[in-house]
Amino acid sequence: MSWATLSASTNRVAFARLGSSVVTAGAVTGSGFLAINSELVVNNDVVMIDYLLTILTNQFGSLAYGDTIAIDGVFYKVEHEPMRFEDGTFSKIPLMKIAEAITYYLTTLDDTALFTQAGQILTAQST
Repeated sequence: MSWATLSASTNRVAFARLGSSVVTAGAVTGSGFLAINSELVVNNDVVMIDYLLTILTNQFGSLAYGDTIAIDGVFYKVEHEPMRFEDGTFSKIPLMKIAEAITYYLTTLDDTALFTQAGQILTAQST
């Protein structure tokens, strides 16, 4: 059964109950489904997308290319404005994962470790 065969209100109820991720964009927090290694049809062409977020259009429909959003605490960059589908209640947004920012690093006395700001080791190698 596809989303199209259900009523808009039934779709919203199903969306809310299916264990979606927490999405935050600016001051707005809501729900969304993050698909990894997904496909999207654009102008009758199938395009492979690393990260594809499905959201309620009325919550996140104003996102634009380059905006940053957090999904379950992980940051992503919007690669395309939301694309409505079916009756327009839901939209799909292609995303790119943002690499962890390193604001400073520490090394051991023998130069063997690199750390994140939170103190996690990124890389360790002997010289």
